[in-house]
Amino acid sequence: MRITKLAACLATLSSPLMAADLENPNHTNMPVTALDAVTVTATRTAKSALNSAQAVNVINAEQIEQVLASSVFDSLISIPNVTATGGPRNMGQKFNVRGFSDAEDVLISVDGAIQTFEKYRMGSFFSDPELYRSVNVKRGPSTVLHGGGALGGVVEMELKDASDFLAPGEQGGVKVKLGHHGNNNENNGTVYAYARPTDSLDILTSYVKRSSGDFKLSNGETLDNSGIEAESLLLKAEYYLNEDSLIGLSYTKSEDNQRTEFNTTDPGAWGTVYREIEQSVTNLSYELNPANNPYVNLTARLGRTQSQVVESDGSGTLKDFIGLESNYEYNITTLDIANTSLIKQHALTYGMQYSEKDRVGTKLSYPCLNLDMQTYQCIDYAEQAIQNEITSQPGGTQKRIGVYLQDEFTWQALTLTTGLRYEKYKTTATSSFANSFNNLDTDVDHSQVVPALTAHYQINNQLAVFSSYQQGFRAPLIDELYDQYGGRDPALELKVENSTNKEIGASYQNQNIFTNRDALTARVIYFKVKIDDEIQSNTNIATNPEPAARYNNSGENQRDGIEFEVNYAHTLGYANFSYSRISGENQNNEPLWYLPADKFALSSGLNFFNDVLKTGFNIQHVNDRTVLVSGIEQQHKSYVLAGINASWDINDSWNARLAIDNLFDKEYQVIAGTTGAIGDYGVGRNIKTQINFKF
Repeated sequence: MRITKLAACLATLSSPLMAADLENPNHTNMPVTALDAVTVTATRTAKSALNSAQAVNVINAEQIEQVLASSVFDSLISIPNVTATGGPRNMGQKFNVRGFSDAEDVLISVDGAIQTFEKYRMGSFFSDPELYRSVNVKRGPSTVLHGGGALGGVVEMELKDASDFLAPGEQGGVKVKLGHHGNNNENNGTVYAYARPTDSLDILTSYVKRSSGDFKLSNGETLDNSGIEAESLLLKAEYYLNEDSLIGLSYTKSEDNQRTEFNTTDPGAWGTVYREIEQSVTNLSYELNPANNPYVNLTARLGRTQSQVVESDGSGTLKDFIGLESNYEYNITTLDIANTSLIKQHALTYGMQYSEKDRVGTKLSYPCLNLDMQTYQCIDYAEQAIQNEITSQPGGTQKRIGVYLQDEFTWQALTLTTGLRYEKYKTTATSSFANSFNNLDTDVDHSQVVPALTAHYQINNQLAVFSSYQQGFRAPLIDELYDQYGGRDPALELKVENSTNKEIGASYQNQNIFTNRDALTARVIYFKVKIDDEIQSNTNIATNPEPAARYNNSGENQRDGIEFEVNYAHTLGYANFSYSRISGENQNNEPLWYLPADKFALSSGLNFFNDVLKTGFNIQHVNDRTVLVSGIEQQHKSYVLAGINASWDINDSWNARLAIDNLFDKEYQVIAGTTGAIGDYGVGRNIKTQINFKF
C-alpha cells in the first residue's frame, strides 16, 4: 500500500513540464502533459484525466506555486468553462463551472469533507492555496458518486502531506517560504515542518500568514477595504498499520479578521463592517487495499467542516442591519464509505454517504421602537438587546443519506461505466421557526434516484471517443424552504431541482511528435445541459402577491457549449492551450445573461540549465458578452491579460520565484458575484516575488 500510495502521489503532483512517465518504464524521463495527471474524481478509480472520459482537470501544487497564487481561484486560467466570480476581494469569490456559480450548484470537498458557505454578498471558499497538493475540477454533474448539489460540477481538494516534502530516506525537515506582492503591498510567509520518525508514521504541520493593504485596480483606482489579514494552519498525520492499510487524521483552519466592505462580490458602496471569518475542516480517514485481494479497495472518511462569519460595528444603514453582532454558521458532518471490487472485467464501486448540515443565523440587537420609513434609520431603540434568528438567513438542519453502485466494464477497447444512486433528505427548521408556524408541519422530506452512463472507445493507441449521459439534482436549501422575506410564507412545497447532462467528445495522445522526447494530448467536448423545476426567487408583488412564498419551481433553462484543450510537453518546456464557449436560454427563450464569456488561454514555458531555471508565460483572452443590468442590455467588454513567471533553483536548499499578473496593466472588469453582470474592475499589475529554503 505504501509504494502504491507514493506512486500515485508522484503521478498526481508531477509537473506538466517534465515529470517521468511512471506507467511506461520503457520511456525514461519522457514528459507528460497536464491531462496525464492522475485523478479519481470522475470514477473513483485512478486514471489520467485524459482517459477518464469526462471533463476533469487537475491543478497540482507546482502549478499553484508557478503563479504564486494568493487564492485557489488564481489557478483556474487554463481550465475551460471554469472561472471565478465575485470580484478581486479575498473573501468575495466563488467557483463558476459551466455558468453555475451558486454554492449549492458546485460541490466542494476538502479531503472528502463537504465544505460550503452561503451568505448574502459574500464568497463561499476562504482557505489558502498553500495547503493543497491538488485541486481536481470535474465539469458537469457527478451525482452518482458525489450526491446532489453538483449541477455545475465538483471541486475536490487534497491537502498536502509529509510525502510531498520528504525525499527518499529522509526523516524530516523544514521548508520556509517568504513572499511579497507589490500591488497591495502583501507580505506572506509559509512554514512547513515534516517528519517520518518511523517507517509507519508521516507528520506534517504548516502555518501560512498573509497581510496586505488595499488592491490597486486595473483602472488606476484603489479598491477600498480590500486588504488581507489572513492566516491558515494545517496539521496532518498518516499511520501505516501494515503494508495494506493506513489511518489518517488532519485538521486545517483558516481565519481572516478585518474591517471590510459588507458587499465583497459586486460593485457599489454598501458600507463597511468588522468581519471575522473562520473555516476549519477535521478529517479522520481509513484506507484498506490488500495487495493480493482484488475485491477490497476500501476508503472510509469522517469529516467535520465548520464555517463561521461574525459581523459587527456596521456603518450607516448597516448599523441596524447588522445590529450589535450578526452570526452566520455552517456546520457539516460527512461520512463517506466506498469500496471497489475487481471482478473479471468489472470494477464495481459502491458505497454510502451521509451528511448533516446545520445552518445558523442569529443577530444580537436593540429592537427599533421608532423607524424612519423614508431613510430606514432607527430613531429610537429599546434599552435591552435581544438575540433573534435572522429571517433572511433562516437556520435549520438538513440530513442526507445516499447509496450508490457503479460498474466500470471493460471489454477489449470499450469501457462502459453505468451507475445508479438513491438519495434521501430530511430538512428540519429551528424550534423557534417551527413554533412561529405551529399550524404547519415544517419538517420536509425529499428523495431522488438518478442514473449515469458513460461509454469510452479506444479506436487505436492515440485516438479515443466517448460520450456520457448523467442526471443531476439538488434538494431545496434550508433558506429556500424557510425564508420569510417581507413577511411571506415559507416554501414548504418546493420540489427537487433536476438536470440532464449529455456530453460527447474525443481525446488524442501521442509521443515523439517532433523529437524523441516530447508528447501531445488533446481533448474536445461538446455538452448540453437542461435544468427542470429550477428553484427561483420572486419577490415581485404584482406577479407573486404576498404572503405567497418567495421561492418556487417555476424555472427551467438549457445551455450548451464546447471545450477544447491541447497540451504539448517536451523535456525543454511545455505549451498548453484551451478554448471554451457556452450559451443558453431560459423557459421564456431569453438568454442566460449570467453565463461567462468565451475564453481561450495559452500557457507555455521553457527550462534551462538542466531545469535549474524555469520560465513561463500565460495569456488569456476573454470575449465580450451581453449582460442585463436593471432590465437594460449592456456590453461587458472583452479583454486580454498576460502574465509571466520564473523559478530558479539556486542550490539544493534555496529557490527564488517571480510572477507578474496583468503584465501590461490592462483595464478589465470581472463577473459580478450576485447577478453575473458586470462586476468590479480587476486587479492591476501585480509583481510577486518569493524566496524559499529548506533545511
